[in-house]
Amino acid sequence: MQNRCFVILALIWFALLLPDLSARYSFGWDSSQFDRGAVHFDIARHQPHPPGYPLWCLSIRALAPIVGNPNRAQVVLAMLFTIAALGFFRALTRDLLGERIALAATALLAFSPFVLLYANSSQIYAVDLFASCFGGWLAAALRSGRTRFLIPGFAVLALTAGFRPSGVTFLLPFLCFALWPAALKQPLRAMAGIATGAAVCLAWLVPTALSAGGFGAYHALTDAEVAGSIQKTSIFYGAPPVVHFKMIIAVCAYFAIALAGFAIPLAVALWRRRATFAGSLSPSCTPLFFLLWLAPNLAFLFLLHGFGSRGYSMLSLPPLAILFAWFARHALSDTAVPLAGIGVFLLVSFFPFERFIHSEDIAMLFLRSTPRITRLIEAEQRQLRSLIDSMPGRADEKLMFCLSPQFEAPNMRTVTFDFADVAWIEGDAPHTSIPAGVRSLGWVCKGRTLPSAIRERFPQVHSVGGNELYSLWTVVR
Repeated sequence: MQNRCFVILALIWFALLLPDLSARYSFGWDSSQFDRGAVHFDIARHQPHPPGYPLWCLSIRALAPIVGNPNRAQVVLAMLFTIAALGFFRALTRDLLGERIALAATALLAFSPFVLLYANSSQIYAVDLFASCFGGWLAAALRSGRTRFLIPGFAVLALTAGFRPSGVTFLLPFLCFALWPAALKQPLRAMAGIATGAAVCLAWLVPTALSAGGFGAYHALTDAEVAGSIQKTSIFYGAPPVVHFKMIIAVCAYFAIALAGFAIPLAVALWRRRATFAGSLSPSCTPLFFLLWLAPNLAFLFLLHGFGSRGYSMLSLPPLAILFAWFARHALSDTAVPLAGIGVFLLVSFFPFERFIHSEDIAMLFLRSTPRITRLIEAEQRQLRSLIDSMPGRADEKLMFCLSPQFEAPNMRTVTFDFADVAWIEGDAPHTSIPAGVRSLGWVCKGRTLPSAIRERFPQVHSVGGNELYSLWTVVR
């Protein structure tokens, strides 16, 4: 791929993301918790959820007055982390495969539905993409003897962990493997790098733990959060075998969606019989290098908690993209091939899957994995704001029920932050006593259905708006 073509693709990439800088409302459950944490940091109240993500919340607080609101601040952060990640990915791939293949592989990765999704929404997983790309670049540099990057590199990774701790944690075995040769040749520099990383880590970890009531309380909160997640999905922690099996299928689907565009260069290379892993990437990048880069994250996804956590796969996308690019490098040297792969990515990213949703089916899985859902959710939240405002009565004369349990907005966590001017009750509560001063009642539901018990109690209830993802039903007393 030529530099001019790469620049044009970069401009298209930015053009696809710029409309999302107008974000006003929470994307989902976690987004609203980060918003709350930016206002008042309290891990015990899940503002945000453990382990806390202190630097992400502080950055939201700093950016929100500049960009207009906390959700827009999160989108800006996600874009910045994504851009930095792609820069280090290109640098690493250029060192391993040359400039031409590096441009093609970087362009393909940039247009992956997952990369676009987490670059254009108020979610935190772009930090994992950065951690993986920067960690891979640093590890390759250390393995090739460029130890001058050790101290600043470990400082950056420790700082990155303050934004999202789990990503760097999964990379620790990989980083230890990369550090070992440098530690043997320059032990003092290696010790200084470790000390620097530890100091930077403690600089954000100690205040975070103290804000939670001490290290004991912080550890208990984090353990409870992790256990609560994996017990629902992993057969090794009590989940039903069928749930674990569905999780494995879902994780495979996530990677198929995230890497679909690479199928074109791989197919072309196989057709031309020029697909091969023959020839070393670099003496420093052995099979063990990629195994340690991938294994901890893949083990977590397939064995513990990959169901619904598609963002965790961002750690594995860079090494898989490099391996695919290496395998299909002869095909990627033909500019038309990566462009065709980008075309596949764009088709998947912006296909209207919502038109084919009937329940929690494959269409919903695809939609949740593409950047298209970001704009659908923002549009529906703006519509919901308008519909609530149009209900008869003042804000204190409206009572809303949230029946939507899904991760994406609207749910109980998002509506109580984004629409806090009205009172909310979680669930349908068909027998709830309605205060005398309430003039309007509203039910936010998942999809287009309303429970029959509510219809029986309020025969005049009717739908006033919504789409394939949510609906609002109201009645005036």
